[in-house]
Amino acid sequence: MPRLSRSEQLIRELQTWPDAELAELAAMLQGLLEAKQAESLAEADAPNPCRIDGSPLGKHGGRGHIELKLIPDAKTGKIYGPYRYLRYWGITKTGQMGLKSLYLGKAEPP
Repeated sequence: MPRLSRSEQLIRELQTWPDAELAELAAMLQGLLEAKQAESLAEADAPNPCRIDGSPLGKHGGRGHIELKLIPDAKTGKIYGPYRYLRYWGITKTGQMGLKSLYLGKAEPP
């Protein structure tokens, strides 16, 4: 029997997730895909970047973008980071659509 790909293994696990968690994951994935697409287009200096469906991307990549964040230590004044965050549109704790974030890890220093 052939070995399952990572995405096939993941989908088997995801079938047991509640609908609300699947919707949140879908929003995260959409944001990540658009952030990566916007980064690729920016690197290629492509004019007027757009989504796969042809609609234009927003200022920060539409529904998602990667943000680099520096965190200052108030006591010492030292700056830590940069840290990568995925910013994407999803359902907030109040039940409304809003900008959410997910920590992706420490970025390579410039």
